[in-house]
Amino acid sequence: MKKLLFIIASVAILFSGCKSKEEKANELIKDDMFKSLYDFASYEPIETKIDSAFTTIYRDTIIANHGYIIKIGLDKLNEYLDKIDDAQQTMNIWSDGYSSYSNSKYYEAKNKFNENLEKAKIYSNMLTLHSDSIKERAKLIKKEFCGWKATHKFRCKTKGGSPDIGNYEYILDKDLKKITHKIDLDDEDYIKIQKLIDEALESKKESDETDSENNNEI
Repeated sequence: MKKLLFIIASVAILFSGCKSKEEKANELIKDDMFKSLYDFASYEPIETKIDSAFTTIYRDTIIANHGYIIKIGLDKLNEYLDKIDDAQQTMNIWSDGYSSYSNSKYYEAKNKFNENLEKAKIYSNMLTLHSDSIKERAKLIKKEFCGWKATHKFRCKTKGGSPDIGNYEYILDKDLKKITHKIDLDDEDYIKIQKLIDEALESKKESDETDSENNNEI
């Protein structure tokens, strides 16, 4: 009898240790959802897809930080460009006047134009520096297997009680024992930063092609 119980226990341990990658991933994800969701009781998994994960520029924290700074800087640059445009229009309105009032309005707008132009130049230079940093950092990142990627779709309720569907990407370590990275794939900031990273690398590609063409002409 004892021998039979030992065999049953051994089989149970064996099967418990043979969980699929999906099961292990879902256990880690469920634990993360318990910690992060406002209403965990409403959490309902829809689908989890597991695939190999490789190092990528989009998950590099240094590149992501440069992309985030570019996003903020671009917003400020556009703000100053709008002010420059407004000042230019005001200058055009008062440029043909001859009264002291019209001259005052013209030079007031001109001062705003010059002031915002200088600020726009500062942010433009800053964006170039961070874009160049992304290009240089990207050269150092090689594609290597780093674990497992779990794309997880689920239902839940927001803080206000409204139904919502989440779409997250988790990067799990090679042994499927911990989460090393987590991304909300629907996050607008994340999508925007990815696009800015792509644009920075695309500008490098275009620059390299131009340099190659010039060298060939020489």
